[in-house]
Amino acid sequence: MFIFFGEEPGMSLRKKISFVSALALVVSTLLLPGVSISVRAADAISEAIDAGTTYLLGQVKAKQVGHRAEGQVALETYALVVSGVSINHPLIRRNFDHLNARMSKSRHTYTLACYIFALDAAISQIEQDILILAPAKAQALFRDNPRIGKEFRPHLKKAVENLADIQMAGGGGWAYGPSKDKFDNSNTQFAVLGLGVGVKRNIPIDRKVWLKILDHFVDGQQEKGPEVEERVTLMRPSDKEAWNSRVKLIDGDKKAPETAKDKKSSKRKKSSQGRTVVVTPANPEVGFEGIKVYKRGFDYRNAGGATWNMTCAGLSSLILARDTLEGKIPKQMLNALNKAVRDGYGWLMTSWAPTKSYYGMYSLEKVGDLGDVKLFGKHDWFDEMSKHLIGQQLVDGSWPGGAAHGEKEDPRIPTSFALLVLNRASSLITKNPNSRIVVSGKSNPGESGARDWVYIPDLNKTVHYPSLMRHIRMRPNVKLIRFLDNIVESYPLEFKGELIPDMAKVRDAIRSKSVRAVIDGHLEKITGYEYKEWESYLKWYRRWERVMAIGLSKKKENVQDLLTYYASTKRSVSLKKAVMWALVQCQAQEGLPLFLADLDNEDAGIRQAAYGYIKAYFVDFPPTFSPQAADATRKAQAEKVRAWCSAQLAKQKARG
Repeated sequence: MFIFFGEEPGMSLRKKISFVSALALVVSTLLLPGVSISVRAADAISEAIDAGTTYLLGQVKAKQVGHRAEGQVALETYALVVSGVSINHPLIRRNFDHLNARMSKSRHTYTLACYIFALDAAISQIEQDILILAPAKAQALFRDNPRIGKEFRPHLKKAVENLADIQMAGGGGWAYGPSKDKFDNSNTQFAVLGLGVGVKRNIPIDRKVWLKILDHFVDGQQEKGPEVEERVTLMRPSDKEAWNSRVKLIDGDKKAPETAKDKKSSKRKKSSQGRTVVVTPANPEVGFEGIKVYKRGFDYRNAGGATWNMTCAGLSSLILARDTLEGKIPKQMLNALNKAVRDGYGWLMTSWAPTKSYYGMYSLEKVGDLGDVKLFGKHDWFDEMSKHLIGQQLVDGSWPGGAAHGEKEDPRIPTSFALLVLNRASSLITKNPNSRIVVSGKSNPGESGARDWVYIPDLNKTVHYPSLMRHIRMRPNVKLIRFLDNIVESYPLEFKGELIPDMAKVRDAIRSKSVRAVIDGHLEKITGYEYKEWESYLKWYRRWERVMAIGLSKKKENVQDLLTYYASTKRSVSLKKAVMWALVQCQAQEGLPLFLADLDNEDAGIRQAAYGYIKAYFVDFPPTFSPQAADATRKAQAEKVRAWCSAQLAKQKARG
């Protein structure tokens, strides 16, 4: 009878200690048997973004006529740049040339807004590249630097000025174009978001424009509605750091210089940690004790009704206007504004339907990120939307049509909105670029046990591996390739095989022979063998994945597969070690004679692993074996180990 990680009755303390030591040695060889582990699942959001981006790149063609055509070109360009496609990509360059030549005199609200978003995304991409590649210059990103993205800024300024100029003469809304008395809240939402970009980029906008926006939505909200019990939960400071509240420097713990405004604002704010119900003068959180919340939404033309999309439009506009005018809002108006926001949240929470249209999801993303909302009632809004979008994505990478106007006619429109939601694009609209790729210090913003975030001790950086690989693939750079060196070095040894699929994508996307050589070097290090054909690495990965799955399942019915892999694995030390581990995990008796035979393997690494796993079959330690010893010495030691194992097996058989 074999003893697999078991304890012999009446085992002495010395033997128990020896047994523990043996297990520790086995663990150091590869993995800890019995511990709940799993192969890292592919980053579903990153994969969805990749597929959607590939689809959109293959479909986009800048149209030459019509204001609606320019709007769609701008929306698609915005989505692609946010998804990581380089602003130097030929298609992106062509689209910007097309837009720049036609947009200087545009008076069409949607088109101007989407054009502004695309221009801002281009500037933000440059900022993000500086953040990653030139950390010493990242300090400047805490304040908008007019020297960054200079080729885009004149166009941005003109578009923002044109957008502000076509606000309805008699009120605070926008129509499709200039109007004295007509508006709709869909156009108005896009206009307000576009003006938000202007504020971020220090483009002067008359304060009266923002006050009219506040009046428009506060007065246009439903007058009455039932009281609701649901409350929102706002993000804590730690939550904001994990997402996109501000750029976090990657060259240490330095902070941006604090302005007088910052100091004043910080004195007003109270901590919300541990509470969902805190009120501050400038940014009240919903649900403060004693404050009632009612169900009051917005509709398309402020006619007294309410719809999902327009309630989101009203809320995002009010929150953005409030943030822009902080400290410059009359007290009476501020109180009415805060009540409007609270009650708008109340309507959303009691009419929860975020996934009917892509426009609606995009609008909710604005509310969630601009308002720093973590939960609407019990709803984790981003988790729900992202899972829905991943589930709805088609095989070709596109998304099917939704309920909003225009979404059923052209899959490029829902695909663009889906990409923007999955990228949480409002960080580009109203805030500085986020640091979801690289953060300072040891951090794990992902789920417990996830290996998407890799800490690199030498750099004191934590890197989001899927995002970094997408960044490298979309905008290859020598510095990033070198950064990958640190990723491979720091990634858990037993799971390095997980890195191969992403590396395969990068290798296929990059034409540089020198860069490919670097990646091939990493693949050789991971697999333990230099394959002549690139496809052999992918075959290695598929076998490694299967071996790991069998080992983690511990199903003995799959042992025959492991034995086949063991016999056919001649060159890759790391793969053979993985098979050894899986055999032990499955308590496969057939593994012992294989390990004993491999004490004479020509590779020292295999010899060492075989000896380590032999120990897993017994309570006592086998005789000493030195994998690096001289041939004669090593072979003599191997024979002693084999003789000892035979004796142990005989004793076990005799005991029954």
